[in-house]
Amino acid sequence: MPSPVGHVLFALAISGVPKPREVFTRRWAVLVVFAAIAPDLDFLPGILIGDPNRFHHGPTHSIAAAGVFTVLLALIFRNLSKAQVFVIFSIYLGHVLADTLAADLGAPYGVPLLWPFDDSYYIAPVTLFSNFSHGAQSVGIGDVIHDIFSIHNLRTVAIELAILGPFLWLTERYRRSRPS
Repeated sequence: MPSPVGHVLFALAISGVPKPREVFTRRWAVLVVFAAIAPDLDFLPGILIGDPNRFHHGPTHSIAAAGVFTVLLALIFRNLSKAQVFVIFSIYLGHVLADTLAADLGAPYGVPLLWPFDDSYYIAPVTLFSNFSHGAQSVGIGDVIHDIFSIHNLRTVAIELAILGPFLWLTERYRRSRPS
């Protein structure tokens, strides 16, 4: 899976799709970052039971979860425009799809993209991103933290910056060129 940095870079790149005057509010920025990392909140129940990876890459990494998440945010923040709601859905789903494009070193490989209709896990045949190491299943929080702050993950983030940085720059340039 890509790192949280990669997920946020991708989210920032596509978050400028609504008209500029709709975009740059503090609340919008928080929603964008939250949507970018929301699928990985499946770490929280595992942390509570002492096995952080126990539920990772489960149902939160599916199209259905993207839909539920988006509907819940739209109900909570009723003044979001249709474009903003679509962008939130795209950011969440983008996280899930980015995870299919990353090297995955632990079974099950990939994400349950079509859950609950299909329990299969999907991963792209060619990876674009390195894996972001966060410990294996059944390891404690100390091992997870040790893995997160590794040289391997630093290289992973550097690759993501090299791939997604220009994408963010191009979309930001496009957004600024459009009239408000």
